[in-house]
Amino acid sequence: MLLAGMVEAEIIVSAGRVPTAAEDVSSSVTSISSADLERLQVRALPEAIRMVPGVHVTRNGGPGQTSDFYIRGAKTDQVLVLIDGIEMNDSSLIGRNADLSLLDPADIQSVEVLRGPQSALYGGDAMGGVINIITKRGEGAPSVSLSAEVGSFETYHGAAAISGSTGIVDYAFTATHIDSAGISAANEADGNREKDGFDRTGFSGRIGLAPLENLSFDFVARYIESSVDYDNGAGEGADTPDNVTDAERLYLGGAAELGLFDSQWQQRLSVSRVSHDREFTSTWGENWYEAEQTKVGWQHDFYQEDRNVVSAGVEIEEETAETDALPEVDSEIKSVYLQDQLHLGALVLVGGLRLDDHDTFGEEVTGRLGATLKLKDAGTRFKATYGSGFKAPSLYQLYAPASPWGAIGNADLNPETSTSWDVGVEQKLCEKAVVGVTYFDSEYEDLIDFVAGYVNESEATVKGVEFNATAQLCDAVRLSGTYTYTDSEDSDGAELSRRPKHRATADLHYRWDDAVNLSLGCVYVGKRQDAYFSSTEYVTVEEELPGYVVFNLAASWQLSDTVKLFGRVENLFDKDYEELAGYGTPGVSGYGGVKITL
Repeated sequence: MLLAGMVEAEIIVSAGRVPTAAEDVSSSVTSISSADLERLQVRALPEAIRMVPGVHVTRNGGPGQTSDFYIRGAKTDQVLVLIDGIEMNDSSLIGRNADLSLLDPADIQSVEVLRGPQSALYGGDAMGGVINIITKRGEGAPSVSLSAEVGSFETYHGAAAISGSTGIVDYAFTATHIDSAGISAANEADGNREKDGFDRTGFSGRIGLAPLENLSFDFVARYIESSVDYDNGAGEGADTPDNVTDAERLYLGGAAELGLFDSQWQQRLSVSRVSHDREFTSTWGENWYEAEQTKVGWQHDFYQEDRNVVSAGVEIEEETAETDALPEVDSEIKSVYLQDQLHLGALVLVGGLRLDDHDTFGEEVTGRLGATLKLKDAGTRFKATYGSGFKAPSLYQLYAPASPWGAIGNADLNPETSTSWDVGVEQKLCEKAVVGVTYFDSEYEDLIDFVAGYVNESEATVKGVEFNATAQLCDAVRLSGTYTYTDSEDSDGAELSRRPKHRATADLHYRWDDAVNLSLGCVYVGKRQDAYFSSTEYVTVEEELPGYVVFNLAASWQLSDTVKLFGRVENLFDKDYEELAGYGTPGVSGYGGVKITL
């Protein structure tokens, strides 16, 4: 469960790669709906997932700057991000991670945040979890929506969408643009005054065809163009007015689904093609990075009434990366996987295995076991999982060229690996409230560090507890909250950087007559270790960064069937704080706009 209105979806896709009732899912998963995103007036996806239990989000400065996230202590590059089944992880980045700050949620139907190792189904990059993003499909008569918003820091945001269906065809197209003068990425408290603005334009489209009752096709495309000013690190003297990152990203995908023998045998054949192009202009010169990824998958699901679902599939993924300092390099991964979901009345068991064959480091086998026990009369649900995960070395870590201080890339790297388990319980209270608690424990080995080049050197342990509660106080008011305790340490016994021990969120949602929505949310982040690059050297913060609490207020008013007014205030009480050492955060800021639907 999440915040007011952010409840577990009735159907979860990411947990088993097949649609599964939420009550049957043994993994910890939170689903965020399009209604939640609109209610909270989210303009970039990290703003929403920071409310999920077990997830900590940081940003290198103000809006538009790069965001990182940590799921149960696992860092960004240990989490797989999918949008309509297409990987967003960038092969040219050092850690092959995804940047969620690129996504405008205007066309998103739901976001599933799956916590814990998922390599048994999804392979490398899913060692810490999966973020599965599903976009909207067209339905019914043609519909057009237009929205415009203005606000602090000379920010302008607009979106236009058209969707619908006719006969065997459904369609949805969306265009978005945001432009902002921003704030200084390096903290103004250290004397940095030059603003680091950004602009981002996105186009997306989705077309579905269903020529037969048992045959359908789905085609998706997404293009994102962005330009972001940035500073040379953080701290005093980091202001750099000429630093700009320009990027273009293209995501293309298609899938065909076929059901045979009264849909007892379902097949899905999918293919995707992704390209990432980034250019950096700075006081140090110009650099560019290019990457391409192609993936083909064929999955088979065999249903035995409502008792058993066996899923088996194969995948082939090829990727290339090239930079101004690194000639084109490539890798290929061939994979097979198998999973069985067995329904035994109140008990649901799941087991899976996957073999990944990487053309550089060889074979890796991962597995996962899960169990769910539902005591419906008591309103109680128990769940437990155990799984192994791995993170394949990135192309940069494998092949980056030598530098003045020695070799960087290391073709002999092994994958990072993990073993994790969790156990939890959820309890309904008087049909008006739900509470849940989950304990998790993860062990990481062969973590890749930079020590005069990339090496498998360190280990880490992460343990903790996630708590969530949701209560319907009355017909119009809903209160939800989460708390996460995370205890992390490396092989030397030191606390892992940027993983706060204590983290909590709360959301109070008031709804009146389906016309007015008010949402008051807050995020509490406790003390944590950190370090930053000061433009000349890495600086370890001697004292822990102080904790902080930030409140946000959002409101909307549906004036008529076609017109909605909305507005929000971020950092309501003008809290002075840092998410990352040396980087700035916005003070109190306000935004307002109008949405017209025809």
